[in-house]
Amino acid sequence: MINRPFAKGVRWKNGAWRYRVPRWLDAATRQRIFDGKVEFTLGRTIADAAQRYSEIMQELDSEAPSINTMSDLMDRYISEVAPLKAPATRRSNLISLKRLRAVFGHMPPGEVESHQVFKYRDLRRSTPTSANRDLEVLSHLFSKAIEWGVLRNDQHPMRGLRIKNPGRTRKRYVTDEELDAALPYANTFLQAYVRLKMTLGARKADMLRLELRSKTAEGIKVQPTKTAESSGKVTVYKLTPEREAAWKAALAIRPQRVSNITYLFCTRKGNPYIDEEGNTSGFDSIFRRWIDKVIKEGVIQERFTENDLRAKVASDSEDMEQARRRLSHTSASTTRRHYHRKPEEAD
Repeated sequence: MINRPFAKGVRWKNGAWRYRVPRWLDAATRQRIFDGKVEFTLGRTIADAAQRYSEIMQELDSEAPSINTMSDLMDRYISEVAPLKAPATRRSNLISLKRLRAVFGHMPPGEVESHQVFKYRDLRRSTPTSANRDLEVLSHLFSKAIEWGVLRNDQHPMRGLRIKNPGRTRKRYVTDEELDAALPYANTFLQAYVRLKMTLGARKADMLRLELRSKTAEGIKVQPTKTAESSGKVTVYKLTPEREAAWKAALAIRPQRVSNITYLFCTRKGNPYIDEEGNTSGFDSIFRRWIDKVIKEGVIQERFTENDLRAKVASDSEDMEQARRRLSHTSASTTRRHYHRKPEEAD
């Protein structure tokens, strides 16, 4: 994996360093500086790319729109920063920015004070998780304002303060009895999905992106999309009798009349249940209807989510290290804090 010596707008692709052109640029400027391209080649060596990158940054400083209010700052953030984020993160950020704009949009960035940020947090205390997302975006807005020369380094109103709400760790543990009772109420597609999920523990997005080629003689290869751009690591799940059986069950329910199907889990037309933006609405509807049904029928008493199954895999692992590897976590502390939920038995 090549190190990233530039900002997030630069990436290594097809043997060269390339710069993603900011969306806020007008067509004339985009044509003049970048030949009208969406992604501009900087160079094949770090030295050449760094030189060209520096020249571009100097030109862009003179072209950047003036920022007089927080609303102006948010507009540039949406155009230049948000597009570089993962689809799910980008959607979440846009929702947060809409809420933040309603409160802070009219204010000059340099006039937002710490006590006003605390007040915003307190007003949204009933929804602490979404409030924390808003605060993360707000803090990043001020950091970008400093980077863009709108604020001085000492004007960040959130730096060094513990403003976020204490996190609430989900504790739902799905027992074997609950899962065994609920699974017969799922359709054949979901049954196959859940059975393979319980042998792997991969994220929903990675499960829905599994292809036939993912299974090799080495095992089932999964590249977590969450870290594909950073670490790029691949997790190889060794083939066990349980995984072999679950994979064969998934193969058996695939549509037979669609040729050239590459995805393991797909619709009747052969399309994946996840799009390029990471949207899984079709799959989510299937899962939700299943849970609605078993709750209505009294099969289980408490709802569980698709991600609770991932937590069950971690909780049922032999030890924390095995759980960490199955969930493709870098640190076991993340696994322990968020996914180890099975109650401990005392003598």
